[in-house]
Amino acid sequence: MDVDRKHVLIACAIAGAVLGVVLAVLQAVGPFPTPNLHGMPTGASRSTGFMLAMAPLLAAWGFTIHLRCSDALIARYLKANAALCIAWLLIVTLKYPTGNDHLVSIMWYLYYVPMLLTSTFSLFSAMRASALDRMPVTSYAKRAVLAIDAALIALVLTNNLHHVVFRFSFDDPLWSGSYTYGPGYWLVLGWIITQIVLFFACSFAAARRQLRSAFVPMALIVGVLGTYTVLYILRFLIGSNLALVCSILLISCLEIALDLGILPSYYWRESMFSALPFNLRILSRTGEVALHTALFQPSAHDDAPHSMLLQSDLPRRSISSFRTTAVPHTLFRGYNVTGGSALLAEDVTAIDERRETLEQQQDSLRAHNELLKHRHAIDSVLYRTQQERALIDEIEQTLAAKTRRIDELLSDLPRGNDPQSLAKRRERLTEVKLLIAYCKRKGGLVLAGKSDPAFNRERLQLVFNETAADLRTLGIDCAALVDVKRVLPASTVSVLYDCLYDFAAAAFAASNPILMLFVSDKAEAGEGSGDGVAAGRQQRRVVEMRAALEADESAQTEGYTRSLEELRRVLERRNVRFALDIASDGATLAVQVSEDEGVA
Repeated sequence: MDVDRKHVLIACAIAGAVLGVVLAVLQAVGPFPTPNLHGMPTGASRSTGFMLAMAPLLAAWGFTIHLRCSDALIARYLKANAALCIAWLLIVTLKYPTGNDHLVSIMWYLYYVPMLLTSTFSLFSAMRASALDRMPVTSYAKRAVLAIDAALIALVLTNNLHHVVFRFSFDDPLWSGSYTYGPGYWLVLGWIITQIVLFFACSFAAARRQLRSAFVPMALIVGVLGTYTVLYILRFLIGSNLALVCSILLISCLEIALDLGILPSYYWRESMFSALPFNLRILSRTGEVALHTALFQPSAHDDAPHSMLLQSDLPRRSISSFRTTAVPHTLFRGYNVTGGSALLAEDVTAIDERRETLEQQQDSLRAHNELLKHRHAIDSVLYRTQQERALIDEIEQTLAAKTRRIDELLSDLPRGNDPQSLAKRRERLTEVKLLIAYCKRKGGLVLAGKSDPAFNRERLQLVFNETAADLRTLGIDCAALVDVKRVLPASTVSVLYDCLYDFAAAAFAASNPILMLFVSDKAEAGEGSGDGVAAGRQQRRVVEMRAALEADESAQTEGYTRSLEELRRVLERRNVRFALDIASDGATLAVQVSEDEGVA
């Protein structure tokens, strides 16, 4: 038993003993008949024996509240109610032997101090149980309630000065029974009823759904109290003991609220702690178990977590989480409490099993991912090999055709030195030069595919600029612009070479040609694939080349049409999108090639 509990027990015992002695003396002396004192009874109350039995019971009930109620503030309110009821009984007991009218009236007025304060403290208990005291406005509401109580108590105690509460005259020998009620009385009664209604409202909000049926017996008790009050006011029960009846009904109502859990109550705090649904133990500073819940089962492995908790040296208001191999599948949490520490053990077997399952799945996915990476690497090598093989085959076919054309041009060169022969020979040698440059570029693609297969903007711009410069030396107005922001694969560059040189050959064969070339890349929406689901749109980047050739309609050579038709056949063999328009005064080309296209 702790010090506070001893103090409460001693105080309750002393109060009960003093009241018991007073009541016993009054009962032993018996009635003090003074029939000539205004006809008022001046002896002990006829219910003194009941009050003598009730006072120790009220003191014992107050002590059980100290043991049972887990909320310290609610416990203080309920113990105050018990003390007020004992004081009320004491006032009633001392009132009857008194022979002074004014002193009797003051003690009569003192009835309303416990009547008002018990309803107030009951209301405060319900407010605390319903967590309304956490609101900032609650403190102001409590002060207002206490202020109203103080004002009404002062109004009642000073009734002899104004007779606003009770109206009577001391000149009447039977004034104690012939008084009437003033407006102050109805104000006090209305305030008490208001607090009782608020008590039920707050208690109903605090009760869980399954406990709200407990309000039926409480409502019955309040109904009995209300009926008794009405009959008392109407003078049907004027000879009964108001203090005794109200105390019994009040304590019964509060006891029901405690027993059914509307107000927090446990028979013993140790049993309250033991009933907690946690594997929790309280350790002293030396590591000994001072208190534990019912779920805690002592074992030989408890020393390991206890020593780890003591070594952690927890600062105030901190939490320490740790695990130990001595107790598998258990997570310990340490809390710093006054005089020691609290150790909470949580069973994490299900979590460990899920973690182990997830780790196994992660290992399996990691192995599968490595397999996919390896397969992707193999597929990439095979794809590049196929692309290179297709590119080489395409280049071989193109070079073979160009080589035959070179042989035809060289074998058919004019032999004469006349101006016409010289011009024709010069024209054919220029075409041979372009074909040789084309073969050089195409052959370089094979070598580039082995060393540096990516063509950036500078490299592609250099090729187009060199070709444009060569054409300008031959009298062809030519301009080329390359605006590519990424590297290009060799297959794409191969298509661009075909377009460049075939248009250059056509321009060379045209009359007064003007050739413009523009290469750019852009993003384009492509159709994704889905299995039973609407296909999503994916972004892909394409390279677009636009070329325009302008020439005179007259004097077009055979090579003009042959070069452009050759370009058409080349593009038709490839997986590209193009539009080629050939006219006598020029030609236009628009071709789009993606990264995975360009090779047949």
